[in-house]
Amino acid sequence: MTAKEFLSKAWRIDRRIERKIEERERLQSRLTAGRMSSLTGMPRGGGYDWTDAAAQVLRLTEQIDDEINRLCTVKRLVNEAIDAVEDPKYRQVLELRYRNYLTWEEIAEDMGYETRWVYELHGRALLCVTVPDGFA
Repeated sequence: MTAKEFLSKAWRIDRRIERKIEERERLQSRLTAGRMSSLTGMPRGGGYDWTDAAAQVLRLTEQIDDEINRLCTVKRLVNEAIDAVEDPKYRQVLELRYRNYLTWEEIAEDMGYETRWVYELHGRALLCVTVPDGFA
């Protein structure tokens, strides 16, 4: 895996974490809504066993939490790889691109450079990134 591919994982990881959290919230909301209807005396349509539903939601929530923890570990490694770049300009380009998810034009404006120079700095910065074992 190239340094660019490795660092690009951060953006994808953020999106996956957001989706996992949303999924967990939907599951918990459905369970809560179902249990509330049984507690309020509203018709239940055949005596659904909310204990089984609660157990399923709990298992899915645990799986989602485990996945979030794995994703956070990868994101931590990406951040550590960026932090390890010694040149401050290189590190700044990497931070703006892979932590803040800015476009090349936004990075150029932020740093006060031409976009072509940002591309050059980025290329040089990637050469300074060490991809952790297991990702190479």
